[in-house]
Amino acid sequence: MTIELHQYASPAGWPNLSPFCMKVETWLRLAGLDYRVAVQRMPNGPLGKLPVVKDDGEIIADSHSIIERLAAKYGKDLDAGLDARQRAAARAFERLINEHLYWALLHFRWIDDGGWAQTRRVLFAALPAPLRLAIGPLARRGVRAQLKGHGLGRHPRAEILRRAAQDVQALADWLGERPYFMGAQPTTLDASAYGFLGNLHDAPIDTPLKGIVAAHPNLVAYCARMHAHCFGAAR
Repeated sequence: MTIELHQYASPAGWPNLSPFCMKVETWLRLAGLDYRVAVQRMPNGPLGKLPVVKDDGEIIADSHSIIERLAAKYGKDLDAGLDARQRAAARAFERLINEHLYWALLHFRWIDDGGWAQTRRVLFAALPAPLRLAIGPLARRGVRAQLKGHGLGRHPRAEILRRAAQDVQALADWLGERPYFMGAQPTTLDASAYGFLGNLHDAPIDTPLKGIVAAHPNLVAYCARMHAHCFGAAR
């Protein structure tokens, strides 16, 4: 049976506006596994979020769990060549990306007025006017509450941007001149890194985070390299 990846709809020409959905699809392509995409407007998986994978009757939620389970089942450990210290570094960077940089992306798409105007247009334009007027602000209030609960959303805009710049600087410094984050071959970390850096720099929602990534030529080249490797011709 083919793996079925359930993820949000995305604008034509871009893998996915959800960095977690894009992370899983990038990993599937790096692993060389056959899959098909099932688009959902609203998540209905066991955790109430997307992505979700259905594989041979099993439903797997959460991008980290999806990758772990599929890697074990199909013998696709992209990190097999890493030693213990390299695995530790990769795990730390993945947490930086998924648990901190993500919230900055959320802020500049959903709370910052310039990003919200674009997000609202891209995500909700196809809805009938009554739904669009109701769902957009409701979703935005939910995101604002999540950001405050996390803590990053309690800081002013300039501080959130400064902390995001620190995260991106760390990623640029670690990547250096290597083609991929852990060396000559892509690993699991690259699925996360591209899912997020690509969404910061190349996705069709332009926020101040794009300029932060653009200030690092090695990260810009990395995004183009990953896009060409996983999704076709370079952007």
